[in-house]
Amino acid sequence: MRIFVTGATGYIGRVVTEQAIAAGHTVQGLSRKEEGDVQLRALGATPVRGDLTSLDVLRQESAEADAVLHLAYIHDWGMDYEEVLRIDAAAVGALGEPLRGTGKALVVTSSTAVVAPDPAGGETTEDSPLSQTFVLKDRIRSERDALRLSEDGIRVSAIRLPPYVYGHGGSTFVPMLMQMAAKAGESIYVNDGSIRTSDVHVDDAATLFLLAAKAAKAGDVFNGTGSTTVTLRALAEAIGAVLQLSVRSVNREEAEARWGQFLTAFVQYENRPSNRKAVQQLGWQPQGIDLLTDIRSGSYRELAEKLRQG
Repeated sequence: MRIFVTGATGYIGRVVTEQAIAAGHTVQGLSRKEEGDVQLRALGATPVRGDLTSLDVLRQESAEADAVLHLAYIHDWGMDYEEVLRIDAAAVGALGEPLRGTGKALVVTSSTAVVAPDPAGGETTEDSPLSQTFVLKDRIRSERDALRLSEDGIRVSAIRLPPYVYGHGGSTFVPMLMQMAAKAGESIYVNDGSIRTSDVHVDDAATLFLLAAKAAKAGDVFNGTGSTTVTLRALAEAIGAVLQLSVRSVNREEAEARWGQFLTAFVQYENRPSNRKAVQQLGWQPQGIDLLTDIRSGSYRELAEKLRQG
């Protein structure tokens, strides 16, 4: 296939691009600057200059593609979130316009945190009630905007990613928590740290996007989670171990003073979405090293060494 990838220079997008090329596909990757162009060429992809506001570029590349994978998203927490949602909706609309009536795949990215935690502490599904409290609960609007395009003869599907996508020493929140712990001289968790979260190795996440492009049905939504059992205390202890720091419980107020309200709310949100649907319908089999092992003795040791050396 000829695949157009937005976010191709991002953490997950680079791995998607690499896997797609290894599987024999050709990839056109959206790139905002020369540095991204160089990265994509090194992977064997063709860079396409533009961003999510370059609607004519998005239309043209989508028209020429056999499948479109939309991984780009504005992660600027200081930006008005209504504007973030507006830009994403316009971009998805532009990507979908040339695909109408073709039955071609458009795979978009969403979040498992749009769903409320199970009151009994169990796993949730793609059909569970939506969250009314999570700080980014309105992300569901982007997902719904995209899925509505299935009514126009587009094979739209959504991959909901968990809070912790990890591996290869990268991601957003694992390095952020490590850096904050190194700066503070200790690793912390809130109260008893029993809240559980979900994660997925970036290699497994990339595989799921390509499986969805190949076999997902119009309107499908899949939880892309590898594990739902990691507690926040265990996460803090793994970070403390690799950084050789003490680990301490703090109350919510102290956590907010150190992390800020947004990150504290993000970390403290219980998130346990089942991956059963993706496993059964797409044959997805997550195989990556587990999060805690990767932090303690895997790909994050290099970052930990740099942080220990100051």
